[in-house]
Amino acid sequence: MGESKKTGFDQPKAIHEHWHMDISYINFKGSFVYLISVLDGFSRAVLAWSISTRMESLDTQLVLWDACDKWLGGDKFLAVRLITDNGSQFLTKEFKQILKEFSIHNVRTSVNHPQSNGKLERFHGTIKTELIREIPMYSLEQIREEVGKWIEEYNSVRLHSAIGYVTPMDVFYGRKEKILAERKEKLLEAKLKRKEYSVKANIRLVA
Repeated sequence: MGESKKTGFDQPKAIHEHWHMDISYINFKGSFVYLISVLDGFSRAVLAWSISTRMESLDTQLVLWDACDKWLGGDKFLAVRLITDNGSQFLTKEFKQILKEFSIHNVRTSVNHPQSNGKLERFHGTIKTELIREIPMYSLEQIREEVGKWIEEYNSVRLHSAIGYVTPMDVFYGRKEKILAERKEKLLEAKLKRKEYSVKANIRLVA
């Protein structure tokens, strides 16, 4: 289920076409813990994540399985492409077995390839800048709680500039076009009201 690409690829046109998975280091009490995430490339929604004290294959397997169990369910024929780097965690027999179980094609990349994991790298950079580097790190439980709340807001509340200033879950659940149409209608109504007000003001001045 693995393939390695060194050329670009078309952007996804629907959810579950491209998933991105990566591991990011977090400084914690003189050592490291690891943020492991799966992100949907079309909606930018974070589908699964964990804060782990290790970065071994079992840890990535658990996060991938969580994403598959939550979002693919019994539908194992969506032809998801999972984009990862060439880390050893993604190359084990056990990890590949999960890919096979859910008919997922693994596309492996590296920093030297045009096809990259940039969407997830940007997400990891954002959460580190806005949250992880700013909070006091008293315990793993506290970090996990703070990260969980931040990701919930990222998915469902904050507007994402790369997807038209809607939330990732608006895109994921197909609400984007309706929201954009409603915004356009409200802007048109506001423009007409301003024009009407301007005409009335000019009439009063003439009178």
